Amino acid sequence: MIDIHSHILPMVDDGSQSVEDSLMMLINAYEDGTDEIVLTPHLAYEYGFENPYSYIKNLFEDFQNIVKQEHIPIQLYLGTEFLMSSPDVFLEHLEDITHMNHTQYILMEFFFDVDDKTILDAIDVVTVNNLIPIIAHPERYETVQVSSHLPWDMINHGALLQMNKGSIFGKYGSMARDIALEMLEAHQYHFVGSDAHGLQRRTSLMYDSYCFVRDYYGQDYADKIFKENAKKMLKDVDIRKRGTNE
Repeated sequence: MIDIHSHILPMVDDGSQSVEDSLMMLINAYEDGTDEIVLTPHLAYEYGFENPYSYIKNLFEDFQNIVKQEHIPIQLYLGTEFLMSSPDVFLEHLEDITHMNHTQYILMEFFFDVDDKTILDAIDVVTVNNLIPIIAHPERYETVQVSSHLPWDMINHGALLQMNKGSIFGKYGSMARDIALEMLEAHQYHFVGSDAHGLQRRTSLMYDSYCFVRDYYGQDYADKIFKENAKKMLKDVDIRKRGTNE
């Protein structure tokens, strides 16, 4: 499996708070069947997480070296989870956003009480700048939970959608679980991420979620959103033009 959303890079946000925890999160993920992980620390100025590319690239390289020294056989990539509070903030910090493995893809989140117009306007401003937005955990946003058409609207505006692996088990509440199941049924998700923050809560383990999707929605779709789409994304293939979820 490939995990495209994690907070494993140590001591930069509300995720892992030590190198030791981060290494154990990687070991746990690898033993659970994850071969590749994108480290996506928060870039959220409103929350005080100021992690521009110029800062985290060196931390990532140092951490990669530690992982190699510990002989943990997992492939790491760098990205960020950008808090899209407004188009103005996006444009102001455009050069600070770490793309997913140096591709045209960026991972972005919103405040949980965001409205649908803000989401669609944000997608538009990202695509106008020749980038491909991946919306982190749309099932957690209140407006998505009450709007059956909004996931399709996001996709039609040029976004791709990433499910948190714990959503289908009610880790973020029953409404997030219910809409996640509806979106899986409609094949609206393109990726899955652990959104791992630690060793106990919101872990890096994804295999149970893969099995759930495989058993209820088919192995082809499970392989697509847990593996194949992510592999293409990391190679900078625009999967929106290739009908990968059809």
